[in-house]
Amino acid sequence: MIKRIMLLLLAVIMAGTGMAEGVKSRLPGPCEMTEEEKARVKENGSVQRSALLDAALSLLEEGNPFLERYNLITGSSIQPRMPYGVPYLYGGQAESHVFAKAPEYVVQEAWLNSPIYYRAGTVYIYGFDCAGYVKWVWKEAGLGALPTGQEMLNDGYRSVFHSVSREMPPILELPSYLRPGDLLVTESHMAIYLGTLRQFGYTAEEAPSLAPWLDWPLVIHSTVHAGVADHFDYLIHNGLQKYKLATVTDGGVGVSLLGLPVEYAQGHVFQQKQDTWYFDLPDHTWLTILPWKQGQRYCWYR
Repeated sequence: MIKRIMLLLLAVIMAGTGMAEGVKSRLPGPCEMTEEEKARVKENGSVQRSALLDAALSLLEEGNPFLERYNLITGSSIQPRMPYGVPYLYGGQAESHVFAKAPEYVVQEAWLNSPIYYRAGTVYIYGFDCAGYVKWVWKEAGLGALPTGQEMLNDGYRSVFHSVSREMPPILELPSYLRPGDLLVTESHMAIYLGTLRQFGYTAEEAPSLAPWLDWPLVIHSTVHAGVADHFDYLIHNGLQKYKLATVTDGGVGVSLLGLPVEYAQGHVFQQKQDTWYFDLPDHTWLTILPWKQGQRYCWYR
């Protein structure tokens, strides 16, 4: 008991001067894979490497299982640009701010009010909104300047599926038509098609709760995500003194199952005034659900 108290006191002292060494979140962190598990992931996975996926996955947090599996399957060595990943910030589109003090984060007042959570004049940790994230990935991959959302919605020529010109098939059939890196654009959101759980080496034996959804489409995006918010909540309370001025984000860059009805979710939390529906991956990282709104205007842009 005395030893445990001494360790807790040491952690408090270290948190007062900076971030406690080796601590990445108050949530259970990713587990180290055994050599047998790594071999199984490489054998079962089939995701293909691309410059766009390199960039997209690099903004996840250290130890994120999708980044780790991508590196194993493709033989890559992509490293996270920021230790906790990148938080969501409404209106955040300036990469010069996101990475200005890397690996530390920039603390700044918001200048816009969002419909639900963000308020002008309130201090947050600077991050990307959904469009800012996709624009950065597109540019980082060497594809130049990304058209605006409206331009993509109006461009039927480069759209694989379009709400006006070519109807999208059922969500479960999408992986048969899409390529990892295709962009999902609606009037209120942007995301990047990543592949499927099966392509990232997950099996029914390893993740039984996700067995029915191994071939469901995955997207990576910056959005509402209580699991990511919890990482930054920990950073605010236990990191450098400047972070203590900030209000916690409501999300950040993460991976989601697209269009799965939320009633199938394994867990649900209402946090930062918004809902997160999720599954627990084997290492306890949250895989969230991005609901699909019927009747919305959309395109899959390539």
